[in-house]
Amino acid sequence: MPVSTSKLSHHSPVQQRPLTGPGRLHFCGEIVPTEQGNVSAKLAFALAGSSGYVRHLNGLKARSAPFFAVIEPILSKYTIPNDFKYLPLIESAWNAKAVSSAGAVGYWQFMDNTAQDMGLSIKPGNDERSDLLKSTEAACKYLRFLYRELGSWTLVAAAYNGGVGMVQRKITKVGHRDYYAMTMNPETGYYLYRILAMKELFTNPSYGVGSVGMMLATVGNPYEQEREQARRMGWLQDAEPELSGVSVESLTDSSDMPNHSPTNSRNEAVVMDSLLTEMFKKNPTVPAVFVGDVATRLVQAGQLKVGQSWSFALTENVQIDENELKMGDILYAVVDDIDAYGNLFLRATKAVSAQTNTTVPLTLIAMNPATGLAGIPRPKVVKTGWIVQWKL
Repeated sequence: MPVSTSKLSHHSPVQQRPLTGPGRLHFCGEIVPTEQGNVSAKLAFALAGSSGYVRHLNGLKARSAPFFAVIEPILSKYTIPNDFKYLPLIESAWNAKAVSSAGAVGYWQFMDNTAQDMGLSIKPGNDERSDLLKSTEAACKYLRFLYRELGSWTLVAAAYNGGVGMVQRKITKVGHRDYYAMTMNPETGYYLYRILAMKELFTNPSYGVGSVGMMLATVGNPYEQEREQARRMGWLQDAEPELSGVSVESLTDSSDMPNHSPTNSRNEAVVMDSLLTEMFKKNPTVPAVFVGDVATRLVQAGQLKVGQSWSFALTENVQIDENELKMGDILYAVVDDIDAYGNLFLRATKAVSAQTNTTVPLTLIAMNPATGLAGIPRPKVVKTGWIVQWKL
């Protein structure tokens, strides 16, 4: 259900771009990190929740087909990913007259103000929220607005349910744009998984026994499953972690750093990520796995010195802004820093097409997949084929 927006502001979002691979579950080209326990648990429960549809699957597909035939060309017209065709299915179950407890109406469950903002009439006897064509056009306009604000289709789905303001406040509070790592209200925190479960139901011929369906049997121990279900039902609220650590000021003084390395001339972000990485080492937890926006393999290593140039080859196709990069295109990066802990800070500045030799200016930061931060542990032996992930 889209939440009202009284003013449609336009900010430049930090883009999160597709990183797809064979056999990986994704939403709109953005990888679903099913290797993370909490993600696989939520997805498993969403799959279990939709398993009742299996016996009626053929009927559900037949009923949905004419709606999809109308919706898909409109999504394409507005360059909205096709995965959003499942939204009205979970929002209204194809009921034109559906009305939620909050007052949202129609196929796409628009609230009054949002419907009017998107150009729909909501007059009695002429409520265009019940018109499939017009409401889908309005939904696409609203989805485009959300994407301009948030830069990630995953966050767009969350904002469609919980409101763009709520998602933006979460981003400000946690300092990242990873939906899967955000603590949201139970409905919004579970919303994307409902879409993914419906997508899996429609597109996976081995639903329930396929690679994703296997999560139902392998998601974890019963205690954690019960806790996850309690969270989903709203009975259990996990408190957000308390801030801990030492003040940045005390750590950034050169006398507090190993080998007394001076940091005054170093980039502030580099210093912060270096310190946070070291704190994580001192306070070990179950390691989280972060997936970057771009994956590459090392082609040629430069010297381990600031300013040296390194080159990498893309391992997958990826879209960055208006540029479509192909597997095998070369990414050129420079060494920004090598900190006192041995972390290597690489910044990509351009990509060159292997086919056309066209240069694409860009900025990517090499990412540590264990922490999601800049600064990757330098291997003992740097050799070609080293896989490095990057974030925009």
